[in-house]
Amino acid sequence: MVAPSDFRLTWLWRHAFVNPLPDVTVVEQEYFRDRFLSMRDKAAVLVSQISSAIPGLTVHDITHLDALWETASLVSEGAITVSPAEAFVFGASILLHDSAMSLAAYPGGLDQLKQTVAWKDTVTTLLGDSEHGPDTVEQPPKEIIERAVPEVLRQLHAQQAEALAKQGWPSANGDIVYLIDDSELRFFYGETIGQIAHSHWWSVSRVGQDLAENLGAFPSRTKSQIDRVKLACLLRIADALHLDQRRAPRFMRALTNPRGFSALHWTFQERLAVPHIEHEAVVFTAGAPFTIADADAWWLAYDTISAVNRELQDVDLLMQNRGKGLFFRARRVKGAGSPESLSRTIQTRGWRPIDTQLRVSDIPKVVETLGGAKLYGDDPTVVLRELIQNSADAIQARRCYQQGRREDWGSIKVSLTEDSVGHWLSVEDNGVGMSEVILTGPLIDFGTSFWSSSLVTQEFPGLVSKGMNAIGRYGIGFFSVFMIGKVVRVVSRRLDQSEDSARVLEFRDGTASRPILSPAERGQAPIDGGTRIEILLKNNPRNEGGLLYVNKNGTKNLSLKQLVASLAPSLSVSIDVEEAGVAVEAVRSGDWLNLTDDELLARLSPLGRPENGKDRRLRAQSTIRPMFDNENKPVGRAYIRPDSFFTVDGGWVTIGGLRASRLSNIQGVLLGETITADRNSALPKVSEENLALWATEQALIVCQSKSDELIKAKCAEVVLECGGDVGELPIACWGQDDWLTSSELRKQISDIEELVINFDGEFSYDEDLDDVHPKQFRSGFEIEYDVMTVPKHNGSILSIGQKHWPKSGEGRSYWKSSNLANKVRSIVNEVWGEDTDEYSESRKVGTVEGESITREVTIFARVWPDPEE
Repeated sequence: MVAPSDFRLTWLWRHAFVNPLPDVTVVEQEYFRDRFLSMRDKAAVLVSQISSAIPGLTVHDITHLDALWETASLVSEGAITVSPAEAFVFGASILLHDSAMSLAAYPGGLDQLKQTVAWKDTVTTLLGDSEHGPDTVEQPPKEIIERAVPEVLRQLHAQQAEALAKQGWPSANGDIVYLIDDSELRFFYGETIGQIAHSHWWSVSRVGQDLAENLGAFPSRTKSQIDRVKLACLLRIADALHLDQRRAPRFMRALTNPRGFSALHWTFQERLAVPHIEHEAVVFTAGAPFTIADADAWWLAYDTISAVNRELQDVDLLMQNRGKGLFFRARRVKGAGSPESLSRTIQTRGWRPIDTQLRVSDIPKVVETLGGAKLYGDDPTVVLRELIQNSADAIQARRCYQQGRREDWGSIKVSLTEDSVGHWLSVEDNGVGMSEVILTGPLIDFGTSFWSSSLVTQEFPGLVSKGMNAIGRYGIGFFSVFMIGKVVRVVSRRLDQSEDSARVLEFRDGTASRPILSPAERGQAPIDGGTRIEILLKNNPRNEGGLLYVNKNGTKNLSLKQLVASLAPSLSVSIDVEEAGVAVEAVRSGDWLNLTDDELLARLSPLGRPENGKDRRLRAQSTIRPMFDNENKPVGRAYIRPDSFFTVDGGWVTIGGLRASRLSNIQGVLLGETITADRNSALPKVSEENLALWATEQALIVCQSKSDELIKAKCAEVVLECGGDVGELPIACWGQDDWLTSSELRKQISDIEELVINFDGEFSYDEDLDDVHPKQFRSGFEIEYDVMTVPKHNGSILSIGQKHWPKSGEGRSYWKSSNLANKVRSIVNEVWGEDTDEYSESRKVGTVEGESITREVTIFARVWPDPEE
């Protein structure tokens, strides 16, 4: 005896296996029916393992699979015909479509799952930025395994379902057990069953493309062909419609206690009744209303039902386009797309679902604001930097994805051309390229980065686990192009697709216009795969507001080569530039390590900088030295040069080879990591210990230079900022010009009882205190022989908001105690003892043509130990 909900009572079952059909014998019906029931018994065991593999999931056992006969009947009754052979293939696809959400679907169990690309990608993602090597990915911690198993099973279940119809499991006695016992049936229909089961995760357009051809009749058993598109559409609709209380039994919920997002699924599905159809619309109703406490679950139901509605509409459109006169009874869901309408059938209590979610009414305005000048400022060169970054990511991805690519493989070409329309900027790479899915998805989805989306593992399986580490993470860099132009073309061809697959995405009026997608013309796309972005510039690149414009009178501009090299000083991808028809190399992959000192500084400051005699003496010998990480890999190449008010620094922190934050007091390149979305802010990677070693080496080099003592003392300030040892660098000046090192200062104060120090450096004229002319002061001031001055120099290197590097805590302003001041204090306390008195007092510090000059200075008074103590 069958139960009222038995799948054998459904219209579809009876239509195919019980009721008489033209040109179909009872023997044929019984053959396919019995084979299905035999397969069902085994599949029931397989799907019973899902709940333990993915805890918290709504019901995916045999009751769910049986119920799909009912939901399939709902939309097919009287609308389509299904032969016994088609019913068998359809039923088998039902049994397989979710069966692989269990380790039991893999004969090798967890060990087999660990060999998949999806496992390696998922584990690598879950490990995050923590330091780990290949061994950790192969043998991850237990907590990572527990999180990875459900995630990978979800990712692979549709793909693995395709293999299950023909896959065997070894038994204890050595036999191989199959879901389909009949070997001839399994051989003939297994491939089609697997494809249809897999297809429930495909797009509808792919179903129409990949399953377009019918499968012919199984010889000697039937005359019926298999309409694969019809069955695939029936499966996906039947699965989408099964949202009722049978998926979330209340007693099972009490036993399993699902949490988080899973709990919301249980909350809304446990209320839903079996859907019915009214006037070609599926109607969902609820047995109990949703209270305010259940509001989140109601909105999840709304989103899910809206997705079902889109599924029905897409399938209906596919059916119409096939032109075979086959249509399902339902073409939409009642209330979908309108919260108020849906609340009439799925009722609420104590609140009213109005679509009041946060929205952006003027998307173009937000994109232009947050993706343009408000984020990046008014500097048009950041656009070129972002485009180079995108290209570098694409090339890095191709190096990882295609085995055998060298670490320096790949190149970017930046061009400036002019035609009758205007000036064009073009950036082209030979990276992975973009499929139509990416071009029309993540690329134009503001705030969504392809590299951090789940789509990356679908488009390029294995890329994450191979070490892909994109510079771009925020999904906003592309939109910076609209800062400099409204006409933008993106031409792309995926590395592994034919030239016919290349596409052009064109914006004709910035973000105010809808982009136009079209096939690329022959020869238009990069020949070996990759992407080219073309921008019609708003401004002449050499005029004010242009890419190459530098000063107000316009008499001096950068060349494109200079600009590109300065934007990407340490890039690991080669860049060629073409300007005025002339092509030259701007950057060679990783060449920042091999450039001469002067070449490196010229790249960082392409316009040069004023260099006085003191600077030349400091640079009289090679002073640039590398910095290394703990694995002895270079993470910097720089030297100490104290800033002055009139010079422009050539020191930069780079992110992925692209310049980000300016450095003070250090010239050169330090590799860094981004801390803000605009990538204009970064902190260097070098550790405190390695930075200190580098600074100590710098102190030795500066000591041997011909620079004057004041410059050397300022270098000492920077060395101390970096945690280095100043060695024999001067740190203070005794009297007029007697500069003292740390060891000399110790000797100088060992036998005196009072020390007068000005921690603000050289004395300068003060109109409120001095009765002499400023000119007299500048030319005639003579400091007292026993007054010591400590140079006042702001030795800070990098400050970004509340973050300071290398020292943490409060920012180092000019008026706060310097490193040299602290060094001198520590020496005084070391020699005299920590009980030394320190106070401020107005004292005579010098004379100008016989006139006494007084200043507020710091006094250190020595406290001698009491002999009796």
